Amino acid sequence: MNTFPEIPSLPLAHVTYIVDPEKLEALAGRDWSFLLSPLFDSLYLTLILVTLVVTVGCFAACELVRPLRNACRGIHDRLLEYHSFIPLVLRVSLGVALVVAGTKQVMLLPNVPGESISTLEVVIGFFLIVGFMVRLSALVAVGIYFFGLYTSHYLLGSMETAAAALLIAAHGDGPPSIDDILNIDVLSRVLEPLWKLLRVHLGFLLRIALGSTLIWLAITEKAMNPRVCEAVVIDYNLESVIPVSSAMWVFAVGVIEFAVGLVLVLGFYTRTFSIIAFFVLTLSFFYFREEVAGHVTFFGALLVLMITGAGYWSIDSFIARKTRQVRGTAVPYGQSPPS
Repeated sequence: MNTFPEIPSLPLAHVTYIVDPEKLEALAGRDWSFLLSPLFDSLYLTLILVTLVVTVGCFAACELVRPLRNACRGIHDRLLEYHSFIPLVLRVSLGVALVVAGTKQVMLLPNVPGESISTLEVVIGFFLIVGFMVRLSALVAVGIYFFGLYTSHYLLGSMETAAAALLIAAHGDGPPSIDDILNIDVLSRVLEPLWKLLRVHLGFLLRIALGSTLIWLAITEKAMNPRVCEAVVIDYNLESVIPVSSAMWVFAVGVIEFAVGLVLVLGFYTRTFSIIAFFVLTLSFFYFREEVAGHVTFFGALLVLMITGAGYWSIDSFIARKTRQVRGTAVPYGQSPPS
């Protein structure tokens, strides 16, 4: 039987995996003077402004420099060719996350005990991986998430799990799967209007879930508990990786996390920021030696957003309609009217 350290009931999520519980309780709380101190340092303020200018310059170059623009559009069209793999990516990523969580007797996240449903997690995860009773299994996974959320607010740091499960249910028995081989499609006809609606708004649901998760983490961890995040910087000697103060580390990470979350919610340059988030999170998870397998759904959802883009109800969709006369973000440039 697994035992779990007593974790203070604080509005935190991922830092609880890597910070000692006693430090969490001692350092938790707001400290605006510490968090905002980089804004009153001329060196750090200059660094922030230069970073903003360089970032905007890179995006502008990709639009204005013809070779870069053509390369970006080629990547865009190439990604769209992977659309048929979306159900498989979501199924396998959520399935792996559930199996890992169940074998470790946690509820989706490493810091939420889940002995009572560990067997169910393993079974549902395995069913999703092999594609058996997909729609029903996905709905059970939705139930597991909300049961976990009722048990612990930490599950707010994993909102993409519920979105991925709903979208798996919407896609159903796509190949390769046992359901496809045996021609099993439970709940298909009865709920087809709902499944169709979910499939149409796939990009919208995923980016809202992922973006909201990142914003929540930025606010609860970095903004509301900056000294806890400073403990991570000190414990892992991050100041030797990039030689800036611990306050600058906390401020920068919080701003980046919030900004990426916000642009995902708004649906602005969604594919690009999904790639950035995937790269940054990969480095982060491996550097801190976190339980990466338990977060596979997050990476799978980002991969899907790279393929689909923001979808409807997004700035990207608005731009596509104005500049290319197309609806949504899943039309190749080769099929668009000339700009």
